[in-house]
Amino acid sequence: MTNNHLASSASGPARLLKRLGRSDVDLFDLKQGTPLPWRPTSRDDVPAAAWAQLEKSCDSLELERLLLIPGTGKRTWIGGRLAMRTRVLAFGTTGVGEWTENDGVGAVEFMPVDDLLAIDDRVILLRGRLALIGRTRRLETHYNTVARALFLENVLRLRQMIAGPRLATERNFVWLGMDVEPRPASELPYKWANLLLERTDLRIDSPEAEMVAVGDVVELGARRKGPATGLALLGPRELVIAAEPPNRADDPRHGVDLTVVPRRHIRDVGWSRGSLTIRLVADGASGPSISRPLDERLFEAMRQSFGDAVAWA
Repeated sequence: MTNNHLASSASGPARLLKRLGRSDVDLFDLKQGTPLPWRPTSRDDVPAAAWAQLEKSCDSLELERLLLIPGTGKRTWIGGRLAMRTRVLAFGTTGVGEWTENDGVGAVEFMPVDDLLAIDDRVILLRGRLALIGRTRRLETHYNTVARALFLENVLRLRQMIAGPRLATERNFVWLGMDVEPRPASELPYKWANLLLERTDLRIDSPEAEMVAVGDVVELGARRKGPATGLALLGPRELVIAAEPPNRADDPRHGVDLTVVPRRHIRDVGWSRGSLTIRLVADGASGPSISRPLDERLFEAMRQSFGDAVAWA
């Protein structure tokens, strides 16, 4: 029985998948149109057109740096949305390329490492979105986070490539909650304590000398209205903001947005009218800005924790 048959069956995908012994991940694939990415084990696994075009853009290709994201057929079963085409994502020595199939030989979008200024890495349950922010372009990939480990290995390597020199930091921790009074790290809610202490994708440097700022965070499932909040850390080479995904009014707010900016690319950081803005710089010239809704208490905690290690707008 094909996925198209499953999608159109009147008995519903959930019951059919259960009858066939298939997993909830398969149901997610049908609903969201995001099959599992996988790492090819031989060149024959990669569409010939993808290999040829990506090799031109990314210089040398290595199988362990390739991810194949299968297409989803003509349409998904929910909402009649058009499905995604097959894609191949390549993390090369000179940049990141994404080949997308079309009716011809396909098309490649390419982000040179030298142009890459920041990374936005979003995870909401099984939905992942990796956005590479360059001087004049943006490369964005959506994927199923069951395959998160395959992405993470390559993203951390990419962060190392663009991080730049180590700058001065000293250990500091500031958490401003509802009462706008500092609170100790030992009282952090589980989600944020786990993120700070256990997540391997939060930092690329040792935490010994990092500066940490925390906003109005609460336990997962607790009702809290207001803008997205979270924590931020300033390490020797990166500014990382780990916050609830914006534009999500539902409670609890699942997921985390990691906004990663090499310190050498930060011009200044400011907050106005509910949004944090990071203005970027590259080779002495002004670059684009990153702006996202964010809790003002987190921004104030950043100012107190980071001090003059960051330029403030």
